[in-house]
Amino acid sequence: MQDSFILLSQRSAIMNVERILFLIPPYFSPKDYSSKSSVLPPFTVPYGVLSLIAYLNKIHSGLVSVEILDLNIALKRVVEVTSVLDIGAHLEHLLSERIKEFNPEIVSISALFNTSFRYIERFAYVIKRESSSSLVVAGGGLPSSGYREVLEHCPSLDAICKGEGEIPLSDLVGSGGSRQLLESHPSWLTYNGLTQGKVPSLTFVENLDEIPTFDYSLICLDDYNSRSIDKRFANHQKREMSIHTSRGCPFSCVFCSNPSLHGKKVRAYSVDRVISEVKAMKYQHAMTVLLIEDDHFFFDKRRAKKILNELSRLDIRIEFPNGIAVYSIDEEIAALLSAAGTTTVALAVESGSDYVLKELIGKPLKTSMVKNKVYLLRKHDIQCHAFIVIGLPGEMPEHREETLDLLLNIGFDWTHIGCADPIFGSRLYDICLENGYIEKKSFMEHMETKCLITAPGVNPEEISKIAYDMNLNVNFVNNFNLKSGNYSTAIKYFENVTNKYPGHAFGHYYLSKSLERFGDVERSSKHLAIFNTIISSDMFWQEHAKKFNIISNDV
Repeated sequence: MQDSFILLSQRSAIMNVERILFLIPPYFSPKDYSSKSSVLPPFTVPYGVLSLIAYLNKIHSGLVSVEILDLNIALKRVVEVTSVLDIGAHLEHLLSERIKEFNPEIVSISALFNTSFRYIERFAYVIKRESSSSLVVAGGGLPSSGYREVLEHCPSLDAICKGEGEIPLSDLVGSGGSRQLLESHPSWLTYNGLTQGKVPSLTFVENLDEIPTFDYSLICLDDYNSRSIDKRFANHQKREMSIHTSRGCPFSCVFCSNPSLHGKKVRAYSVDRVISEVKAMKYQHAMTVLLIEDDHFFFDKRRAKKILNELSRLDIRIEFPNGIAVYSIDEEIAALLSAAGTTTVALAVESGSDYVLKELIGKPLKTSMVKNKVYLLRKHDIQCHAFIVIGLPGEMPEHREETLDLLLNIGFDWTHIGCADPIFGSRLYDICLENGYIEKKSFMEHMETKCLITAPGVNPEEISKIAYDMNLNVNFVNNFNLKSGNYSTAIKYFENVTNKYPGHAFGHYYLSKSLERFGDVERSSKHLAIFNTIISSDMFWQEHAKKFNIISNDV
């Protein structure tokens, strides 16, 4: 059946589809900017949308005009620069004006996370109000995995695409935007199809090399320049660009939705194609920092080694901000990573409890591996970050203590601690829904530092506090670089915190400590004074400073 749709898309003249608007609703909440314990999201190049456009242009010879409207960028500007009273109305106005100007036949909403749920119907309604004949479709992690809930709550939406969208969208365009195709295609699902029991299936581009190089002129790359995690370079002139060299993951970690989107079989770009892409990024777009964001880059070690060997000739800096499998690191891999220009990797540690890793997450990792892998990376001058998740159903206080002990024992350059998030498409979401661990309305929330789960051993308010206290403990009070005498590195990391969160008392206090030991007494005194000013009037920070014995309980 898939072949017939591909033939249809290749034969059909484009009569009715001349313009497609790709809309990316916000995947963060404005509340994140007002919460002291929140972590502001990095803004990532819309990689999936660029891939859809590249494939579409190949199949249809560039005859379709496309535009991208990323409302994350618009929302960030609003909350940082202007004082808009009704943010939702402002975003709707921006969308309305773009619809009027561009007049698209299809609007494709690309939604990654649960947070975007609240926007889909609002935006679909605005689109239909301005252009009733436009098809409004949705894809990405949220609608693909939560298609039932999205279709039931979003009556203005015409259809949802299950999984990867290159072939399904190309088929839709080839049909002239046929609503009949939306009903019959295996990867498209309408509300009518849902009520008749249709279950959508995945349609993949099996050979990823068939997807052409992306057109980065469709976006402003300067809007996506803060994803890198090595904060020693936070204030350097740089151009970050991301690459996903593969799709799919053979594992089934409880909190991950990847298999439901890309399958468990890993498909990969060829080594030659990867290197060609990276060279284009460097020489055509002035890329200086390559962010490799595969879910499982080392699924094929021979391939990974070839890529790293080739990258070593390009004189660029490399990071792995999405996490790499701890067990994949050995002496040779660490050396190759370093030679290729890797300065920082994030390790997908997830927990310091073997019970949690095996029984709750389903991850092929033992905590005894971690220390040696970190040693190998540091031996080759590569910084190590760690991802930690707490608050999974079945996790008990002793398991969280084990995690804290592991973090303090090993010492990472920075630890990213999040609360377990039951995103659509993950086993965790199914477990939570089946057992009543989350309310249905919770699927509209997505905040790494906010726990949504109520389960045995998991009190959501308590877990959120524990996660933040753990963050303060390992990243500030017991900061690895500060305790190890790496004062210049500690200064860079704490400066990044105070620049991004000017009211972060611990950031100023430990920046002051680092500057003092570095010998910069004047700047040390300045930040200590800021710390004292914050503490004197802010009960939140005053209580945390008392908890960690920074100030007396008598204050």
